[in-house]
This record gives sequence, structure tokens and C-alpha cells, in this order.
Amino acid sequence: MMLEAWRKSVRGVVFVKRVVGNCLGAAFACSVLVLAFQVPATAKTATKIAEQAHKGTVVPDEGVYQIYQNHSWLWGKKGAGFFAVKQRQFDAWTHDKGKSGYGDGMWFIPGGGKLCWRAKWHGSWGVKGSMTCFEHRQAGKVIYQRKAPDGDWYVFKRLKHGDYVTRKQNRIKAEL
Repeated sequence: MMLEAWRKSVRGVVFVKRVVGNCLGAAFACSVLVLAFQVPATAKTATKIAEQAHKGTVVPDEGVYQIYQNHSWLWGKKGAGFFAVKQRQFDAWTHDKGKSGYGDGMWFIPGGGKLCWRAKWHGSWGVKGSMTCFEHRQAGKVIYQRKAPDGDWYVFKRLKHGDYVTRKQNRIKAEL
């Protein structure tokens, strides 16, 4: 009697393992299918955005200035940059791969819908200078941006009026 109960429980465990294994296999297969369909959709979206950006017009220099003046560009949890009007000061902070740093320099508009900044970046790695530029196009009310000279176009929308940089930048300076 006990042996029969034990066999039933073992069969039950085997059955449960088989069911769970089949469910996990089906879930994995569904995930692969979803990704297989999503990758082409993402590529189509990127192509569509690039087409719309190319159809748009270059944002005039005054428009680029209006977009950035006294605004902070938030880069998610990886940092932010502030574009002060006073002396076209550019201040930023960054946090990537567990390392924090800050940048200071100046921003400028060289024409052709571009905004650039030249900065010295300070961190545990030392000090490194760099220059970064972005192009801007507009179609209707949508502004497209890409890193110059050959980044991918995307819809640009992460600016907030005001300085969202200096306090964090000062904390990082104190830590270094």
C-alpha cells in the first residue's frame, strides 16, 4: 500500500515536471517568435524615422538656440547636460559602468542645424577633452536629432527648462 502511494507520488512529480518543462519550452518559443517579429519592426521604425527626418527641414540656428538655451538635456540615469546662456557654458555629469564623472566647457551652434559642445571630462580616469555635435531637423512639430556625422535619427524630446546638472555635478566633483 505504501509502495503504491509512493509510485503515484513519483508519477505525479514526473507529470508535473513534464508539464512545467513543456510550459517553459512553449514560453521560450513564444519569446523567440516575438523577438523575431519585433526586430524587423524596430528596423522598419528606424527607417521610417530616418525618412521623416530627411523630409524635414534643417532647424535654423535661432531655432537650435531656442531649443537649448537654459535647458537641461536629461540622459536618463547616465547623466545630463545643461546649456547655460551665460558665456554659452556647458556643464554635465555622467555615470556609466559604475564610474561617475563631470564635464565642463562651452556649447556653440556652427550652423546647418547643428549644436556642438567642447568639454573637458573629469573622472577617476583623469581628464579627457572631447567635442560632440548633433544635427537637428524638423517636420511639422516633431524635431529629429542624430549624433553627427552619422548617428541614427530619432525623435528628440528630453529637454527640461532649468539647471538639472549643477547640484549633481558638484557632488561628483567633491567625490573625486
